[in-house]
Amino acid sequence: MRAIVFEEYGGSNVLKEVAVDRPRPKAGQVLVRVKATSVNPVDIQARRGDYADLIKLPGRLGVDVAGVIEAVGDGVVGLSSGDEVFYVPRLLQNEGAYGEYHVEDADIVALKPENLSFEEAATMPLAAGTAWECLVDRARIQPGDRVLVHGGAGGVGIYAVQIARAAGAFVVATCRTEHLQFVEGIGADAVIDYRADNREKRCLEANSGRGFDIILDTVGRKTIETDLALLADFGQLVSIVDQTTPQNLIQGWAKNAALHFVLTTQRVERLNRLRDLAEHGRLKPVIEQTLPLASAHKAHDLVEAGNRRGKIVLVIGD
Repeated sequence: MRAIVFEEYGGSNVLKEVAVDRPRPKAGQVLVRVKATSVNPVDIQARRGDYADLIKLPGRLGVDVAGVIEAVGDGVVGLSSGDEVFYVPRLLQNEGAYGEYHVEDADIVALKPENLSFEEAATMPLAAGTAWECLVDRARIQPGDRVLVHGGAGGVGIYAVQIARAAGAFVVATCRTEHLQFVEGIGADAVIDYRADNREKRCLEANSGRGFDIILDTVGRKTIETDLALLADFGQLVSIVDQTTPQNLIQGWAKNAALHFVLTTQRVERLNRLRDLAEHGRLKPVIEQTLPLASAHKAHDLVEAGNRRGKIVLVIGD
């Protein structure tokens, strides 16, 4: 089978398309013929060596799978050959969606939304799953909550805006000027240019001068330090970004704030909820561009350059 591997850490040029043995499912596992995958920041980080202690060389990439079950191992219940599925592999343990086949534990594999193509479904498991974990599992979003999403045009941001809106929240999002109308179109009640002067003041004004119940940080830098002041009393700030720079948290003390740091987990129940939203038209994937597997290096360059609108998808097979 064809697969993308890297034998050393570095830029996108280290990615190679090679022939490898097709995997076989063990008991409790399924073999999936991968139809599409999407490129995520964790792929970039793994390729450049950020997780060198966890990923052995030669390394495999790809943490979004949309495909068809080819075979099932002993003891698998509820899934059969021919089922169309989507899932996130065991993160930092079982990457490999940049290939024609992938084996994974059946208990984290879910049936794909029937109304979505494989390319559309491939954008959802990690990005939409992370947005759900941040807003629903951690922050316990409720109807009427005031939510601020940073990076509303990005991979996680597009789903966070839609999930918050579906939950009945009032949603303010930040993004670049060129994406303002796009982010409003996917459900944000107000959209702020994150590079504008007095960004924090503008966010509060968009929220009628009130503090936010939930703030989702998908961009990092000094977002936590600056945005603690934007929280309502007992508000929650959720971040999915590695925090390597010390942050001053004093503003959170006066707010009785809660901070959540999320490295997404794998739960089939979460994927089932996302599938329900998608099938009812309340969660819509956004694909910026599709590329063939052999162009994985180009896809990495696009993601690494930033300023994306939705997801970059790799199409595998026919």
